[in-house]
Amino acid sequence: MQIWGHCRFSFFGRSDTGREIDTPEAAFGKLWHPARMAVRFHLMETILLPAIRAQTDPDFRFQIVTSTQMPDLFQDRLDRVTADIPQLRILRSPHGDLNRALRATMAEASGDGSEPSVHFRVDDDDAVSVDYIARLRGAARRVDPGGMVTFPSGVIGFLHQGIARHVTFQKHSIAIGLALVVAPGGRNPFHIQHGVHATLVPSFTDPTFPAYHYTLHSANNTSGYDRLFHLDSSDNRRIQKIIAQNPGFAAGEVTTPKAEAALAAAFPHVAPEALRRAIGRAADPLGLAEEMGFPTAPFTPPVTTAR
Repeated sequence: MQIWGHCRFSFFGRSDTGREIDTPEAAFGKLWHPARMAVRFHLMETILLPAIRAQTDPDFRFQIVTSTQMPDLFQDRLDRVTADIPQLRILRSPHGDLNRALRATMAEASGDGSEPSVHFRVDDDDAVSVDYIARLRGAARRVDPGGMVTFPSGVIGFLHQGIARHVTFQKHSIAIGLALVVAPGGRNPFHIQHGVHATLVPSFTDPTFPAYHYTLHSANNTSGYDRLFHLDSSDNRRIQKIIAQNPGFAAGEVTTPKAEAALAAAFPHVAPEALRRAIGRAADPLGLAEEMGFPTAPFTPPVTTAR
């Protein structure tokens, strides 16, 4: 079975909190604001893409889906930063419906309808462990088409009061690295509500290894688009709970022994301190935009051509 990974990158469509971005004006003012895009690129380039390059099993395909309407400035950088990953390709779609955008890909992965395939999802600011593909290949053999695979253990990296920290994290059917074993004509991994889907289909769960890096930062989509940046973490319930459960953070610690061990196992290609520096830099969106040569004022449409 072919293994395909899927990642949305500032996709202009009705998916997750992106359903709030339903006009070109809203997209240019929020989704494609240069400072927000600088954070997205920064985390993708320092957290996600290095983990994709470092996979111990290279026999997979990884597709980033974005929109033809995204400004050329960002299209060009996306091409540059992904050019050295042979498994990766970029799908630029004019469709606002992600299912329609991925229809041809799903058919291709099934041998044009002759065999099942495996599809996982990951966001551009998260990452899967370097042995993820190898683990997924073994797990998928144990799942009939229509079932799912979940690796619930990982590490969460987050900003709190301007300081980047790490702790271990566990959540069954977490979206990061969630995989479907798909029969020809079946759903793509974005076409489900992952928590609900886990109650409806057979699944294989392996919690015995750290499988992902979950990143909370200034431009998380799940925080909503009411503000461009969410630098104040005091109202984030998940972070509040983490801080309360780890009294060492009040004494100045930035990680835990379990988190450091998990990071070393899952991401041996990068030092944990480097990951925390990357998360910390997400607190300076305007500085990142300036470094990348992005204007620090919003675009106004139209500034791009169809590809």
